[in-house]
Amino acid sequence: MVDAVAKTGRFPQLAKYELLEQIGHGGMASVYRARDRRLGREVAVKVIHPHLRDSPEVASRFQTEAKAVAKLHHPNIVEVYDVSEASEPEQYLVAELVRGTTLRKLQQQRGAMPPEVAAAVALEVLAALAHANASGVVHRDVKPENVLIDHRALPPGPGGPREKIEPRVTVKLTDFGIAKLLDVPGVTSTGQVLGSPAHMAPEQIEGGAVDARSDVFGVGVVLYECMVGHLPFQGTNPAQVLRRVLEGHYPNALRERPLIGARWSALVDRALAHAQDDRFEDANAMRAAIITELDRLGFGPSQRELEAWLDNPVEYEASFAKRVVEQLCARGDEARKRGDAVSAASDYNRALAQAPDDSRLLHLVAGMHRARAHARVARFAFAALGVLGARPPSLGREAFGGSV
Repeated sequence: MVDAVAKTGRFPQLAKYELLEQIGHGGMASVYRARDRRLGREVAVKVIHPHLRDSPEVASRFQTEAKAVAKLHHPNIVEVYDVSEASEPEQYLVAELVRGTTLRKLQQQRGAMPPEVAAAVALEVLAALAHANASGVVHRDVKPENVLIDHRALPPGPGGPREKIEPRVTVKLTDFGIAKLLDVPGVTSTGQVLGSPAHMAPEQIEGGAVDARSDVFGVGVVLYECMVGHLPFQGTNPAQVLRRVLEGHYPNALRERPLIGARWSALVDRALAHAQDDRFEDANAMRAAIITELDRLGFGPSQRELEAWLDNPVEYEASFAKRVVEQLCARGDEARKRGDAVSAASDYNRALAQAPDDSRLLHLVAGMHRARAHARVARFAFAALGVLGARPPSLGREAFGGSV
């Protein structure tokens, strides 16, 4: 569809708002920076495209659902101030104007993020979704373009104890319910799928029941993309992407980028589970799992990590490797003392991916692989000989070369 502004050279005319510049354009609407003529403040106005606006059914549904979304008030949700009347020639939403950038633009600039930074972003998004889902609103279109990040630079000069400095990063989720607002009979008669194919849950594609777990899937896609550097479900066209989502096939995050580690990879896998019942039950459950892993590695408060990375990504990432390796080795050593080979291997392997030339890690991981191989051979021998009642070798202390 041709952008109406590009075609006519003029912005839509609204009685209460003066549109100043177009700041976004999508398949459903265009977004403008505008001035509220009554209050004098700047706002964001999302004007629905004419081909959707002109349906009386769409206009009626838009009014009902937009008012429901406007009731959401949360620090991580872009607040809706106003909605057009059904009788107005243009159908629009008026929301707070968030300065800054989108998560999509950050990804394009920086590529894959340190896993703990990506997790910090996900926590903010999940907080927004938890509030919305509790109010009966399902987002349906969680994607980096809908995550806004406002980063304010650290003020010059002494600022007192860091604990007293106001948070300088705000993460807000926008476009709540927009897909649902426009999901009425007739709108998809041409076969158009509402939402972004690569970020949509299987049940949404198939027209099934959409709930909080559908938004969890969307966050899983965003988290995978932030950590790995590309989408889990890819294709040369939307139909191919949709098929891969429905099949549930995507490259394992750990294999794509080993420095993510097995724990983060498993968390992403659970969020991206094909069946709704196999995912986190809601945004709060996924938040709890992320917080547990961040706390385990000594990262937090998560917003501070995000601030530090945005302040100076190069400097942050240079020190990140050493910091995370120290934490992983400490956790691996603890698991090693407990005889927990699986946990130790997970931490040591991620540490080795961060520091591939570390001789101690190379020795530990190589020793564990040898011990596992010997244990497998021994188990096979016990089974082949038909030794009943004998206890096969375990992967306890011997998996680390005996002594701990």
